[in-house]
Amino acid sequence: MPEIQPGEQIILEVEDLSHRGEGVGRWQGRVVFVPLAVPGDRVRATVVEVKKKYLQARLEEVLVPGPARCRPRCPSFARCGGCHVQHLPYDCQLQYKTKLVRDSLERIGKLTGVKVLPILGMDNPWHYRNKVRFHVVHREGRLVLGLYASGSHALGHWIARDALCHILDGELNNLALIIENLLNKYREGLLDGSKSLLSHVTLRKALMTGETMVVLAAFKDHWPRQEELAGELAGTGRVTTVVQQRAVLPDREVDTGRTRTLYGRGHITDYLGGLVFRLSATSFYQVNPVQTRVLYEKVTEYAGLTGMERVVDAYCGVGTIALFLARQAREVLGVELSPRAVADAQQNARLNNLNNVSFLRGAVERLLPRLFDRGSGPDVVVLDPPRRGCHRSVLETLARYPVPRVVYVSCDPGTLARDLGFLAGHGYRVVEVQPVDMFPQTHHVECCCLLTST
Repeated sequence: MPEIQPGEQIILEVEDLSHRGEGVGRWQGRVVFVPLAVPGDRVRATVVEVKKKYLQARLEEVLVPGPARCRPRCPSFARCGGCHVQHLPYDCQLQYKTKLVRDSLERIGKLTGVKVLPILGMDNPWHYRNKVRFHVVHREGRLVLGLYASGSHALGHWIARDALCHILDGELNNLALIIENLLNKYREGLLDGSKSLLSHVTLRKALMTGETMVVLAAFKDHWPRQEELAGELAGTGRVTTVVQQRAVLPDREVDTGRTRTLYGRGHITDYLGGLVFRLSATSFYQVNPVQTRVLYEKVTEYAGLTGMERVVDAYCGVGTIALFLARQAREVLGVELSPRAVADAQQNARLNNLNNVSFLRGAVERLLPRLFDRGSGPDVVVLDPPRRGCHRSVLETLARYPVPRVVYVSCDPGTLARDLGFLAGHGYRVVEVQPVDMFPQTHHVECCCLLTST
């Protein structure tokens, strides 16, 4: 039988969902990934990529819909990269994510029999995001705000009155419309030939205070009528502060460019779990405040603090988890690589009058071994690494110096399973895993896991 080629069409039954929310089927012994397909679908798809063990395909037609398929709420769902599973009812999304965590532990971590609790979902899985980054494009004579299409740097969703983002806070949706109109009022000063001087516009809202920040990321520090634009944004009555940020090269983190305040204090304030947090333009802060509290309460439960423990919060960011735990611990030490995040963490500790928490700037893999070498190690270690998981030497340090309790917070079930598999093979018991749905309508799932040294 001749080898299948890109461009050929196939018909297949969809059996499962991948870790990226794609439909999974089989064709002549190969796995086939079909975005936008759901289990139970019979589909016609075009092959776009041929690999030795799998095919990547594009959905052309749903011949027979699966029993769980539903109509997406957003008309841009098939184009926009912001959501992945809107075509599944929310209860099915939750089942899929719980299964994804369990399957990852077994397949990647080689862990069987681990207690995976049912995922903690939301009562209302819509309009939960308190932060968004809109890309700015000069299109058909106008500056438009939009979100990238999946796997592309082309816009797949444009902000319009009849096409607002269904996972974004409603007030931020309305503010985006106002900002787009204002950008076009000042369009002449915001264009460099036919290209926009603005790279993106970031909106962030504090749930408890209602304060809102607008960040204008531009390729120049100054442009004509800049202060007038900031003044009009302030005049809407919806904006607490306006910050100009230097846009950075595509291969760098988008929030690392230098900033300058155009209006207001240059930061906003929010409350979470009885704590106050000051958020700058570059601060990392979870985008779903409702579920963030759920997650941090689970972290606190797993830490099992009595007021006598020494805690290390590795990859601590702006110190949110460290401050949560400091109220119930003897002392907490946060470790973080980003100097801006450490400065924010120190400021947040002062705002909350917490004197038993401190922060070290540096790589966790470099600093964590030194904490053990100095003498008695911590009683609890919290790991909250980036998506790629923990550096191997961090895990080796924990294997060499057993810690009574380790709480692992992860945004990627695959790297979580890999790291838990290592720790389980080096003297730790995986007690239980609690998935938390921080990002409804997407394939992303957060997990909180408790390990104890045996």
